[in-house]
Amino acid sequence: MIGAAVGVVLVLVWLTVAAIRRGRIVAAATGGGPAHEALADFAEQSLELESVDQILALAARTSMQVFGAQHAVAFVHGVQEGNWETRSITGDVEEVPPAMRGVFGWFRHNMTIAVRADLGEARFGAMRGPLGQIMDRYDVDVVVPLVHRTQILAAIGFQLGRRPSGMDRSLMKKFRLEATSATANVRLHREASHIISLAREVDLASAAQQALVPDELDGGAGTIRWAGHFQAAGEAGSDFWCTYDLGGRVLVIIGDATGIGLAGSMVSAVVRSCCDAIIDAHGDRVDPASLLGTLNRALWRPEKPAHMTAFAALFDPSQGTVKYANAGHCFPYYVASQGKLGVLHGSGPVLGDELQSRYQIAEQAIASGDTLVFFTDGIVATQNPQGKPFGERRLQKMLNGTVDVQPGSLRDRIVNEVNRYRESRPRIDDEALIVVRV
Repeated sequence: MIGAAVGVVLVLVWLTVAAIRRGRIVAAATGGGPAHEALADFAEQSLELESVDQILALAARTSMQVFGAQHAVAFVHGVQEGNWETRSITGDVEEVPPAMRGVFGWFRHNMTIAVRADLGEARFGAMRGPLGQIMDRYDVDVVVPLVHRTQILAAIGFQLGRRPSGMDRSLMKKFRLEATSATANVRLHREASHIISLAREVDLASAAQQALVPDELDGGAGTIRWAGHFQAAGEAGSDFWCTYDLGGRVLVIIGDATGIGLAGSMVSAVVRSCCDAIIDAHGDRVDPASLLGTLNRALWRPEKPAHMTAFAALFDPSQGTVKYANAGHCFPYYVASQGKLGVLHGSGPVLGDELQSRYQIAEQAIASGDTLVFFTDGIVATQNPQGKPFGERRLQKMLNGTVDVQPGSLRDRIVNEVNRYRESRPRIDDEALIVVRV
């Protein structure tokens, strides 16, 4: 999808460059004179410039050469949306008053060159007043809008000091064509570079996400077996799950970073890396509560908070228990060997919320044939074409009475039912699921 977008933008860039070259050929064909030579020089030099500001500064100087203007300014978009500023040849910047900004919106659909001597004509209508105010305030009598695909990129104003001749008007049209093409070309190159950069970031985030989820979705250690599932809603996901074999015990972690896409994927990558480091250093002594506490401190930032819900469960078949701690995550379901459905109750603050957050350990007895289902909210938030969520009630009905079903089979049953319910509707959130059986 991103590759196609890059291709489209690059084609647009090529077309814009072609337009610039056509403008230069036309200017040359009209033949002779310093004014035409100045326009041709502007078209040539503008191809070498890298910013809109540079092009507009060159356009202002060119207006002096071509039309003999004594004064010129550029009108550009302000930092805040809807604002406009003027920039003079000397670099002075002034904000255009709000009462005059409507002119630039009018130019989007009226790509006419505004000349003070023409303001009495009917085509200017209600814009006579604001245009006259702009010309008075900035000492110009011509305003040339640079409009590309109904978007106004900028405008050039200059003081002609006389009523324009037929030759002046012809040169103004060529000047507008060259300045618009050059400005649009720079903008499109910038957009293409941004999309290519974004594509690289998405590739990086996707690679990071792939590293978050184990290559083998089905696995086991000792008497514990598991089967997992992950599906991102976009190019990069923010959910993850992982398991650790601790020599007879098995640690299961599932998490869901706030938001989807690049930022969420990076948060998940940090948490997963911390998990690996903690297990490497303290795997024989780790417990779910202290693990979540450490992850919370790793994510906490006073200025730029990053949040994640997570659930950690430590299976110990020799003791017949699973100890767990919750950081604001969905409650996992516990299916006893006889098919009775239960929930691993327990709550705690989301990771990254407060530096001093504390997590409590809870415990559930387990026996041979028991199954636990861990999931992120993307599973139950799945919507059908009518916009209704799958909901936990449907998941509970699927699990209640489940007896002697292997993790992979139950995982597939849940995923298939969620997909069937969604039909053709796109995913609205990442999905992660892991089924664990004793």
